[in-house]
Amino acid sequence: MTNILDRIWLFFSSVKLTIVLLMIFGIAMGYGTWIETVYSNGAARILVYRTWWFDLMTITLALNLIGCTLRRAPYYPHQYPWLLTHVALLLIMAASMITNRFGMQGQMVILEGDTENRFGLEQLDFENWETKIGEERQLPFGVHCVAFEQVMYPGTGMTSLFKSHVIVDDPGNPETVEWDVILNHPLAYKGYKISQASWIDLPDGRQATVLGVSYDPGIPYMYAGGILLVLSMACIIFIKPWLKQKFPPAPRGPAMPLPENTEMTEELMANSPKTKEGAPA
Repeated sequence: MTNILDRIWLFFSSVKLTIVLLMIFGIAMGYGTWIETVYSNGAARILVYRTWWFDLMTITLALNLIGCTLRRAPYYPHQYPWLLTHVALLLIMAASMITNRFGMQGQMVILEGDTENRFGLEQLDFENWETKIGEERQLPFGVHCVAFEQVMYPGTGMTSLFKSHVIVDDPGNPETVEWDVILNHPLAYKGYKISQASWIDLPDGRQATVLGVSYDPGIPYMYAGGILLVLSMACIIFIKPWLKQKFPPAPRGPAMPLPENTEMTEELMANSPKTKEGAPA
């Protein structure tokens, strides 16, 4: 049993495993980028980033990072910035897992003057490899579309800007929250982001706005990991040399002397440079 545990420990604390995992991650990320470029962001999320095998790779890399960190114990003060870097990377990987498992992406359609709190989760259509609205979910608040505005380029029929003026319908909040939802200017409320995605022209002349809905509970951990990573890099550059000078690492232990008058010592002495230089011609 001890040999099995030792093998598991050596496997997860191996730097060779780190190199192999990083290479596999690079291939997977390249594949995801290709899908994102050829098809869509949603297709990349569904086919790569939210799959069980991508989560398994993330967990294995996290365990490998923990094993490599523990293998270097005990730590000296000048290694603390290096430990902070590992903590930051673990936070970023945890944020990725939380986003992939508990995050949501979808769309909602609202007519001008209507209020809606339902949205459909993104789903992949394998016939044309495009995302479509799938399972229905509910927001913990309503979104009332006061007006939808479509601005055209002068003298052309091309759209230059489209936006939705919305009001948040939340009985638990006495304050009125109004927002102009424009591309790259989403409404953020209770952990959800409502963004402008598109619009629909109806036969009766009215227009319906199509809003993107995203929920990402891993964002706080991602921010924390990013801040820690920047701080650790600064500490490695500016503080680590001072710590190493202020608290010099103690030697691991005295060197073990070689036994005298043995075949090994005689062979080492005979092959040493000083012995060859002092030997008579």
